[in-house]
Amino acid sequence: MAALARQTMRLMELRRATIAQERRLAAQQLRRKRVAREARQAEAERRQAREKYALHQAAGAAGGVGIYEYDLVSGDITVSPEVCRIIGMPVTEVVTAPQWAQRVHEDDKARIPLLSELLDGSAPLKLEYRIVRDDDRKERWVLRQGVLDRDATGRPVRLIGTLQDITPEKNATSRLTTLLAVEDALRSATTRRQALTEACELLGRRLEVQRVGFAAITMRDEVFTIDHGWCSPDVPPISGVFTFQTFRRTSNFLRSGAVLILDDLSNPSWMEEEQEACRALGVEAQIIVPKMDHGELTGCLFVHSATPRDWTLDETSFIRTGSDRIFTALDEWEAEARQEIVNHEILHRLKNTLSIVQSLAHQGFRNVDDQGPLATFTSRLVALSAAHDLLMRRNWQSTDLASLVRGVLTPLGVEERVEVSGPFLKLGPDTATSFSMALHELATNAVKYGALSVPDGKVSLSWTITGAEAVMTLKWRETGGPPVTPPKRTGFGVRLLRSGLGRHGKTELHYASTGLCADLTAPTLSLATL
Repeated sequence: MAALARQTMRLMELRRATIAQERRLAAQQLRRKRVAREARQAEAERRQAREKYALHQAAGAAGGVGIYEYDLVSGDITVSPEVCRIIGMPVTEVVTAPQWAQRVHEDDKARIPLLSELLDGSAPLKLEYRIVRDDDRKERWVLRQGVLDRDATGRPVRLIGTLQDITPEKNATSRLTTLLAVEDALRSATTRRQALTEACELLGRRLEVQRVGFAAITMRDEVFTIDHGWCSPDVPPISGVFTFQTFRRTSNFLRSGAVLILDDLSNPSWMEEEQEACRALGVEAQIIVPKMDHGELTGCLFVHSATPRDWTLDETSFIRTGSDRIFTALDEWEAEARQEIVNHEILHRLKNTLSIVQSLAHQGFRNVDDQGPLATFTSRLVALSAAHDLLMRRNWQSTDLASLVRGVLTPLGVEERVEVSGPFLKLGPDTATSFSMALHELATNAVKYGALSVPDGKVSLSWTITGAEAVMTLKWRETGGPPVTPPKRTGFGVRLLRSGLGRHGKTELHYASTGLCADLTAPTLSLATL
């Protein structure tokens, strides 16, 4: 019985052990299933993450945007293939921080934040700087943006962001700035030579070429005349006359009005006969924009490169736009030069006419004892001539009151005895003539009968602009002269003064005991436009 009991106990213990083992096996199976399920889920998440990352890379590559992840602990930078393409290196997954720094342009390395600045959060997360590509050693502008990934303690551990090539945008902005500078240079230049030199230099420095210039073309003589332009310090300037025969192919091409774009002097077979002449000038690539006037070739702007160059569409468009600005300015300079010649001829003929009128007056008054009216008439002719002379120097457009006052008083020799003050006031051609005659009449009367007829007499001439309608009020005040009385009869001079500035103006004469006072008023708008 005891043996049977012991056997039973062993069987029961064995069963308990078997049950416990089965439970352990079942638990292990459950754990293995859970681990397998978690592994499958993690693998699905990793696959989804890889697909999402690949999709982001593809989208970034399509938009020219690369993706990077900078591990601030190890210093390794995981980069997408687009990043490698931007910096011109073979496709790789990881580059180190020192390797990245080597590609930053030497002048921009100081702008790259230090690791300590990234760790303390003081570094800018958006940067624009230049890099030098590994493959072609070309400079490119990049925009680097990112966000800091922090650990549970808040310490930055990674910088994740994008890299984008922004060279086209930078170039477009720079080209626009250069074109604006070209327009400013052309507008502010005082001579044609200065305008061309400054404009060509701006274009040349922006394009980083060796020479930019303008050549005038005479079709009758079939010659190019180069006398203005710019060249880099290491390139000799060119000037002088070149015949069509030397550049026959180029001349025939430009006659059509088309732009000549040459990337490499050695490539087009039709340039063989001009290669020697071009290389003598240090030209291996060039763009020439013709200037056409009524279908005839009258000049050209040339851009020379000392090495073969693959001209981009943006560069050729920039050169053509710059050429248009320069050609327009040249046309304006030439038109002004022609107008100046015409003005001088008109002024010369007008003075001859006035001289003839003066001569006829002298002949008509030759036998008259009283020569006073003749002197008065002659002085009025001189005043009229002075007003026309002043307007001619300004292309018969307009003048200003202060210049007109000096032009009237200086010939009479009384400019030191007349105190003149007043703001700038523009006068139209007709108004300038009326003002000139009125001021001349006041000044000559003061010399003959008024304040300027005695040594201590003085005249104050001032004008102001007041009111919302900008009305000009001119005051002529004589002091220190002989007593003044109203004239017994109204002569031409008085009628001239009272007519003043025509129907838009008003003139008041006061014969005060201290001296003549004259007040002329008129709207400034009518003064400037008439």
